[in-house]
Amino acid sequence: MRPRTRIAAIAALTTMVAFIVQPAASGKPAPPPAAPKSVILFIGDGMGPSILQLARLMAGGTLNVDSFQAKGTVDTTSLDGITDSAAAATAIATGVATYNGWVSETPTLPAPETVLERAESLGKATGLITDDGDADATPAAFAAHVPDRDLKEEIATQEAQHNIEAMFSGGWSSDYILEGIPGYNYVSNLSEMQPYLNGTTPWPNQMYGFFRNAGSLAYTLDREEEAVVGIEPTLPQLTQAGLGVLSKDPDGFFLMVEAGSLDWGGHSRDAAWVASDTAVLMQAVAVAVNYQKTHPNTLIVVTADHETGGLQFNNKTVNLPVIRQDQATTEWMWGLISKGADIKQTLATYAGITNLTAAEVALIAANKEMGISDVLSAREKVSWGWSGTDEGDHTATPVKLFANGPWASKFAGTYANENLGKLLISAISN
Repeated sequence: MRPRTRIAAIAALTTMVAFIVQPAASGKPAPPPAAPKSVILFIGDGMGPSILQLARLMAGGTLNVDSFQAKGTVDTTSLDGITDSAAAATAIATGVATYNGWVSETPTLPAPETVLERAESLGKATGLITDDGDADATPAAFAAHVPDRDLKEEIATQEAQHNIEAMFSGGWSSDYILEGIPGYNYVSNLSEMQPYLNGTTPWPNQMYGFFRNAGSLAYTLDREEEAVVGIEPTLPQLTQAGLGVLSKDPDGFFLMVEAGSLDWGGHSRDAAWVASDTAVLMQAVAVAVNYQKTHPNTLIVVTADHETGGLQFNNKTVNLPVIRQDQATTEWMWGLISKGADIKQTLATYAGITNLTAAEVALIAANKEMGISDVLSAREKVSWGWSGTDEGDHTATPVKLFANGPWASKFAGTYANENLGKLLISAISN
């Protein structure tokens, strides 16, 4: 298998981010504030409890959110039952339950106010960050009101009308957004953002960055294959940028950061994919935690919109070394095979499997990307709620929530996702 540099690169990135945002030691810390001035919300799209646990095991047994002050469990069902991302994000953004496909609208009620809109009404800065598209369901629910999540042009137009201070994504709709915002600062690659990240150039009051013409940023496992290392910023870097811009507002801010590509890993039933994207989300959370150390009036909430894929495994028998061998997503591997690459050679190169059996080769040839998933899952000792040619889908499994900072205790317990939305609106309003 060819030598790889991804693990070292990610470790270096983590060290770099920690160095940049680590506060200097000072005297006795001030007493914690009674209420938050700013709220940072992290959403792992599809990040169910088992995905979190797999990431925890891959990290050596703990995640940074495990030390947060409060923990909760969130029911994710929509008015249709098992939710999609639009209904789930609507509940989190507005505190109102709706039907699948609806974006911060319901069939019978006036469009509800979102937590981002509430922050704006109070004079606070706002930010939306995703490694997916800016007009996709999750970011859309915080800044748009449409009856169909596929109305992306309308979503982008409405997002522009908010004049959001920090907005970063891989979306195709940058033209729709930027046309509606005069005098914006725009970055299109990591090199243009680097002087701000390094501290050599002061953060502006507003910054936008769209890093691809279509779709999401490169998936974590595919960054080398996509040749974007050093070109496309990572989610932790985008989080640092968002905080740099938003912290300029003395009134505080609301920031939503989504690990959206994580959901696609669940749909692809790819353990290494979901674990690596969760690890990068936790690096982004670490950036916020370091910011919080010098801004104790900041509340951090980390949760998911729903669970995707139905991942299951035994903590004692899951084969972590085999998962760690994966150096690209199943989507990337099948993309090569579908263009004529040899199945055995592809899995030897990207999954470290040099003894693929004839039966496994036949399974991959028959079931395509999902065949790769079944072969890898069997070797990794994990299972999913779907198999064969079926992709993973959303489930009704409740998701975990972690909160740190002022008002964190209010987020403990078990409740519906619309109640989470009500808590967020209340938190930003105090």
